[in-house]
Amino acid sequence: MYKYFLFLFYLTFSFLISQEITGYELATMMDQKKQPKNSKSEISMTLINLKKDRKKTKEMISISKDNGKKMLLFFKTPKRDKGVGFLKIESDDNDKLSLFIPKLKKVRRISSSNQSDSFMGSDLSFEDMLSRDLDDFTYKIIKMEDGFYILESICKDSDSEYSRHISWITTDDLLTTKEESYDKNNKLLKEKLFEQVLIKEYHLISKIDVTNIQDQHRTILEINNLEVDGDISDDIFQEKNLKRFEKFSK
Repeated sequence: MYKYFLFLFYLTFSFLISQEITGYELATMMDQKKQPKNSKSEISMTLINLKKDRKKTKEMISISKDNGKKMLLFFKTPKRDKGVGFLKIESDDNDKLSLFIPKLKKVRRISSSNQSDSFMGSDLSFEDMLSRDLDDFTYKIIKMEDGFYILESICKDSDSEYSRHISWITTDDLLTTKEESYDKNNKLLKEKLFEQVLIKEYHLISKIDVTNIQDQHRTILEINNLEVDGDISDDIFQEKNLKRFEKFSK
């Protein structure tokens, strides 16, 4: 049955390519790609100060569900960050982002006005940790070249730290390999490079390389030991579990 639907998807995709598709149609096709119902992974995050040629690495474990709209993440290293927990629950009405700092013994709620803040010293903001809703942008295919769609996504949300994104998307399997993100003044802020791995029938991101052009700082995320479609309950994604690092780190 799955192969039948996959055939229909590619048949539709091939037909649309033969026509002139719009940016919104391309974004919709990407949004509808099949994703695992849940996943678990280990993440290595390397922070690089390009000005001073310094680097440090942090290790995390991540559990996610519902196409990444629910996430529970813990830091394992370095020692000073051990046990820091991050919870994300996205919904149509409200996005809930919570950060637990063991030393303070407090859970910090990340408000919409603070979503441009750095996530744990990285070049990813809390906004970058959120899924992008299809209708929060207007889209335009700037051009096609060398097997890529170059798609412009203009932010509708005035609270976003970005004005627009330019994405390089493969024409054969609709994978984003590069993205440029621009600030409110339309100046290049971040350049992001992506690598994917095929697990079962899913193309999943295995590496994210983000450079903040303005701050001269770089973050490399490597996602390892990916497990998909396991038995993960919705009950995991609760604020009380942010204080249960030992339970989830085994």
